Amino acid sequence: MTRAVVLCVALLFIAGFAFLTVSAALNQGLTIASFLSAFILVLLGVGVIGALFNPPRQ
Repeated sequence: MTRAVVLCVALLFIAGFAFLTVSAALNQGLTIASFLSAFILVLLGVGVIGALFNPPRQ
């Protein structure tokens, strides 16, 4: 239960940072920083989603 809560909170943080990234890209245009931020968010998201669907072995 605790593991799922922590992973869901991590997904909320990633979603918040994704919103800020998209907001910055809309205000300032697409820059190298926008692409780098999106790449990092995808890496974090894949890790967290993978951890949600593949629990640790007992």
